[in-house]
Formats: sequence, C-alpha cells, structure tokens
Amino acid sequence: MDTFFHPASVAVVGASNHKGGYQIIRNLLYGYKGAIYPVNPRYKEIEGILCFPSIEDVPHAVDMAIILVPAVAVPSALEGCARKGVLRVMIQSAGFAEVGDKGRDIQERCAVIAKEAGMRIWGPNCMGLVDVPKKRLFTFMNTRVYEDGLIPGRISLISQSGIFSAAFLADLMSRRTVGIGKVCSIGNKMDLDECDLLEYLLKDTETDVVALYLESIPRGRLFAQIAAGATKPVVVLNGGKSKAGARAAMSHTSSLSGNSRLLDGVLRMSGVTLANDFHQMIDLVRALAMIPDVPPSCRVAVLAFSGGAGILSCDLLEKHGFHIAQLSENTKQALGSIFPDWMPAANPVDLYPAMELHGRVSAYDQAVSIVLKDPNVDVILLHYVEGLSDEIMDLSALKKRADNAGKAVLFWLIGRRESTRLFHCEAQRCGIPVYEEISRAVECLSAAAHFQRREVAGETSDCYTVPPSEHDTHKEFILRSTEERICDEYD
Repeated sequence: MDTFFHPASVAVVGASNHKGGYQIIRNLLYGYKGAIYPVNPRYKEIEGILCFPSIEDVPHAVDMAIILVPAVAVPSALEGCARKGVLRVMIQSAGFAEVGDKGRDIQERCAVIAKEAGMRIWGPNCMGLVDVPKKRLFTFMNTRVYEDGLIPGRISLISQSGIFSAAFLADLMSRRTVGIGKVCSIGNKMDLDECDLLEYLLKDTETDVVALYLESIPRGRLFAQIAAGATKPVVVLNGGKSKAGARAAMSHTSSLSGNSRLLDGVLRMSGVTLANDFHQMIDLVRALAMIPDVPPSCRVAVLAFSGGAGILSCDLLEKHGFHIAQLSENTKQALGSIFPDWMPAANPVDLYPAMELHGRVSAYDQAVSIVLKDPNVDVILLHYVEGLSDEIMDLSALKKRADNAGKAVLFWLIGRRESTRLFHCEAQRCGIPVYEEISRAVECLSAAAHFQRREVAGETSDCYTVPPSEHDTHKEFILRSTEERICDEYD
C-alpha cells in the first residue's frame, strides 16, 4: 500500500496536452518531487517533460503507473505495465463494470492480468489520490481545485465516488474551513477497497480521523473488525440505502448495496459514527479530530448573546443526553461582577448586558475565563456574531486557556459572510470547531462524547442492549454473519 502513497516515480499512461491526461501531468508538477514519465506515442514532450511511446520504453524503474486511456485499451496498458515490472497501478479510466456486461468483461480481463503479474490495482473509474500536506495530486481533477490554496490537515477521506471527492475537496478548500490530509477515490474497487485503505490510514501517523463515503462494503465483516479495533475515529456515510439509491449505485460504481438496517447496526457496534449527508460527515470528523476527551454525559455551559438562542441550546443539549451545568456559587459571584446589578448569573449565560457595559470581546473574554475555572463545567458552547465591529477575539489564547483547563470549547457562529469565513479559517488553525447551526454543534459534540465512551470505557452503541456476559458472543455473531445476511437480501 505504501507505494501508492509514496512512489519514487510515476508514469502517466495516456498523458496528453489536453483534458484529463494533461491535468494529471499538471497536478503532478504542482508538488510531487519524484520522477514523472508521460506515456503517449503521439507526443515528444508534455510540459517540457520527455514523453515515451510506451511504458516499456521508459529507461528507468517505475514505481506506479496512472492509466487514463479508453477502457478498451486498458488491458493492453496493464500488460505493458506487467512486462515493465510495474506492480502498483491506478486505473482512472471509466467504462468498466459500472456500464454493464461489456465493461464488466473488460474489468475481469484486467483483474486476471493483474493477478498473474502480482499487481495491485487502485480503481478503475476513480479520481485517484490526493495528499494535501505533501502536495501530491495523483489525479486528473481540475487544477482549479488548489487555486485558492490547499489547507493541510489531519482528516483523511475515502470515497467510492470520484467526482464527489474532487468537487467536495474543491468546496472544502474554497471555504477554507477544513484541513484535509489524504483523499482516496477508489471507484469500482476491482482490487483495493475500503478495508485496505482504512487499515492503512488508521496506522498513518499523519491522520487523526477517517471519513468514508461508500456505496457498498463487500467485505463487511472485515471492515467491521478493522473499525472495532481502531483507536482513531471512523465516520461512514453509506449511500444506496433506498431502492432507488441502490439502483443508482449499480450504474455508478457497480456496487451491490445491502440491508441498510443490519449494516448500520453492525457499524455502530464496531464504534463507527454514521453520517447522513456530506457536509454533516465533514462536521462530524472535524469534531472528532478537534474536541478533546469529553465525558459521555458532559456538563455544558452556554455563553450566548441572546436569551432565545440560549434556551434553544438547552433544549438541544438535553435532547442529546447532556447536562446543563449548574454553575458554582464562586462562578456566579464572579460573573455578577461583569453584569449589571439587576441581572442574576445563570446558565445559559446571557452576555448581552455585559457586552453593553464592557464591550463584546471583553465581555466574552472575562466570562470564558470565569467559566473555565468552574469544576462543574466540562464544555463551553459559545454563541458569537462576527463582522459587526472591528473587535477581534483571540482564538489562539482561548484555545490555550481551554486546553490548560482540560475543557472543550466550540462555537455556534453567525454574522457577515467574509468575516465569518476568516473566523472559520482562524478557528481551524487553532483547533476550535465552529458550526453554522446550534443543532449541528450539539450533534457533533454528541458524536465526540460517544466516541470517547467507546475508546475509554470500551462500551458500544446504545442501540444494542446486550447483557455484559453475552456481549462478546452477540457481537461475534453479528460480525460473523454480516456478509451472509447482506447477500441474502439479493438471493
């Protein structure tokens, strides 16, 4: 697996001076430091790099080949790779099992060639690999994806959908709110699949949390076992749960979806956090990466600029099993010193009167300092409006104080567009999660708390109420029978 992520040399079979074959070369030149070998008999050079008529004409060893030629020409290209001794190949071409019997026959021929050569295949019908921190773009995605600047981070993604991985990466980059490590588009999964990549990324020292968009999990039992043994958070968004979605998955990546209730239950039991849509998936992984140790039923203090928003926060927090912290008498007295005489201190803390007396940032700064000292508080949920004044909150100092106190801080943020974007960017740099909806903030806090419960206490999801003495046997039965019971749905 490591050769796919760290090849010393890359050959591009199907390189060109236009469209996808050109974009692969351009993307490699963006940051890849190894040798690049364009392969196409129609060109002498591409972007100033000598082009070879076939991969066998490359005079040096090739660690990995990226193939982007019509599907009917891929078997011949693979045979050339086999003769050259290239044992790691990304097939980014489409037109295989996802298009029907003809494409399936081509895919099966490719699988035979690869097996006989001892070759590992990534794809086909995929967008390849992006390693943001190392600036390695082994993909034909449009070069505009990094024009706004790629934000390196420690969140890695595995996606069965190629265009999704490219478009979503562009969305994340343009918003400049999420730091990404590696993005792996796996397509039809002819050989390498989510199990191989999940296992690799869970051992990757540059990855803190893994998110996956999948349309099928053929090796369901193995996937569940890998996830159950993970010490890092794993978030899964599973497509193809409905009948219409399953049909679409078949034509998209030739994926056979299974019993969604059974699969979701097994994934939860294995410690996986489940997502319902793309942006929620990213919000969840960001929370799991940024929120430190959080007790399962933590005590939350809400610092708000509006009484109504504070009330709504209490409703949502209690709905998710959290406690509204009972502030200590010392905390109440200290907060009273920054409030008008007529206002009692309580949780949620309505900061607007204090803001009128001391200014917005000063009121927040003093209140946060006071509440962080309260032994009855585990988490602070801050409501904040950005862009209405020139005052700037020192998020780096806030994060340091929260870490020193051993407590988590997260934001619900609203305000003017450009100001909130800059706030998001700075919060990302400081490691503070920020959300655009109170409900999403609470939902993500809940995910972090549940992961910590599994990690620290060794518990499993609330959806299973198995007596402790029966737990291991029950879990093994569920994992053992996953693949058989999913396949039964299609017999």
